[in-house]
Amino acid sequence: MMGYGPAVRQPSSRALSTTLALHFLLAVGIGAPVSIAQAQEWPTRFVKVVVPYGPGGISDVLARITADRLSTMFGQQFIIETHPGANGALGTEYAIRSPADGYTLYFGGGAQLSVVPLMQKLSYDPLRDLAPISMVASNGMAFAINRDLPVHSLAGFIDYARANPGKVNYGSVGRGSSSDLTPAAFAAREGLDLVAVPYTAAPPAILALINGTIQMFFGNISDIVGPVGTGKARLLAVSTAKRLPQFPDVPTVSETVPGFVMIAWNAYFAPTGTSRAIIDRLARAMGTICRNPQVIKLMSDLGLDSVGSTPEQLAAAIRADLPIYRAAVEAAGLMRK
Repeated sequence: MMGYGPAVRQPSSRALSTTLALHFLLAVGIGAPVSIAQAQEWPTRFVKVVVPYGPGGISDVLARITADRLSTMFGQQFIIETHPGANGALGTEYAIRSPADGYTLYFGGGAQLSVVPLMQKLSYDPLRDLAPISMVASNGMAFAINRDLPVHSLAGFIDYARANPGKVNYGSVGRGSSSDLTPAAFAAREGLDLVAVPYTAAPPAILALINGTIQMFFGNISDIVGPVGTGKARLLAVSTAKRLPQFPDVPTVSETVPGFVMIAWNAYFAPTGTSRAIIDRLARAMGTICRNPQVIKLMSDLGLDSVGSTPEQLAAAIRADLPIYRAAVEAAGLMRK
């Protein structure tokens, strides 16, 4: 997905894949006592969907879009519970410690599996303690700048930043967020001296970009589409592998910086031990929801790609993320001691 800098020492790919495969088998409930017949009767009451971030963010929005449709499909309410705090660790632990009976689900981003464990000591192992269900949506990052900055291309920005070391500020929505790690990795790759300015959420960071307090925001496309559309910010590039249909004239970062591709995603999980039959029912339901033209349009308007993966495809995405985000966390100087 993204390449930059020197290689980072990692466990062998075979050892890593074997470990994750074992964790995945545990996570999807091998030997779980719930029978297939019981799983087919599920759910007989409301289901909690735990989101480890505050209300109003993209994860919360996506959880509500999909939970409403799950409620209709299964005839029981899927109720969103937001549990923010500690970079999402509080909500993640709450979901993991809940009974593995299919009545508590978890909806979070890939950072909870590939980033947060590198930054802080946890009392749980998300790779072991969460069962993959389905990736719902993925999105690239938008490389946006203040409209008064005298550059009109990514190459021009790189030249400008090199000529003005320590004078280009970028906004990040929390340490370890995609808007923090992506520009840190980009700066490390290009040898740039950029200054991180942390904000508590995307709206104040975008406001700072518009008024010139910061000169750059390299974060979720969904956070910047509005200001770009109204001309209040300038979009130089996107971090996806291919150009986006919403912005066909905007190049990818990799067209200027070969190999630099970085995406984020949100997905459904369940506590380890949840019946595989329940997980499979949910994965099939998410596939149906994510193929719905209305849902595809809703996500496209937010700059997102609707996915609807299988559990195995989600597990493979997690494996692919681990070395990428380890390198990004190291570039940002966020590895825990």
